[in-house]
Amino acid sequence: MTDAAPPEAPQIGYDEFGMRFMNLVLHRDRVMESINRVLGDEFVLGPIGAGPGRKVAKVTANGTFGKAYGEALPADPDGQSVGYEVNLPVDVAFHLDLGVDMLRFNAAVLLPLRLTMELVEPLTIRWHITPPDPDDVVMTIASDTRRATVLQRLTGLDGELRRFIVRFVDRELEKPHVQKAMRIDLVTLIDNAWEHIAEQFMPNGPEDRGRASVADRAPAEETGAGETDDDSRDSA
Repeated sequence: MTDAAPPEAPQIGYDEFGMRFMNLVLHRDRVMESINRVLGDEFVLGPIGAGPGRKVAKVTANGTFGKAYGEALPADPDGQSVGYEVNLPVDVAFHLDLGVDMLRFNAAVLLPLRLTMELVEPLTIRWHITPPDPDDVVMTIASDTRRATVLQRLTGLDGELRRFIVRFVDRELEKPHVQKAMRIDLVTLIDNAWEHIAEQFMPNGPEDRGRASVADRAPAEETGAGETDDDSRDSA
């Protein structure tokens, strides 16, 4: 008794195929891992002017990125958008140079990013990353001196540091390696990887075609030829 053939999968339209491809191939974990890989682990920024006219002080920042996490955006009414609300934690040490004094502030920062994807010609996935508004940046600041704490409260330093970190995000998104990572040319990608892809579903040797290889056939042929010679001698 032979096993029953598996039921034939139902057909889907090209539009549905495209949306499933985007959601199943560029799923949340893969997108978050890609963001982590593009950004790297650490960064150094500055010095950049801060305060009125950006002349009162200079700010330098040393930061370490945490692991991005997030959730899928709700589908639009047409069901044609794919995207994620991304949260990027960053630990930053700000060094504020006042000319006569150097103050240090440690900050735990959470950057909310909005990532959306669209399809463009010829067959390319393009990512858009929208940086946050400074007011949307979550920042908890701690200082190592009482003087720094007083200055933070009197000068509204929190807002200045939020604007500082958003300017950094804007600059990062314009870097060539980030711009390159935000475009996935599927035709070129598949062309370059085709040999490896083909190995997954195409036959890679005679055994995959249900045939014996030349090396496997040779001993059998030699054995058959020997038996024929013996039979001929016995008949004689």
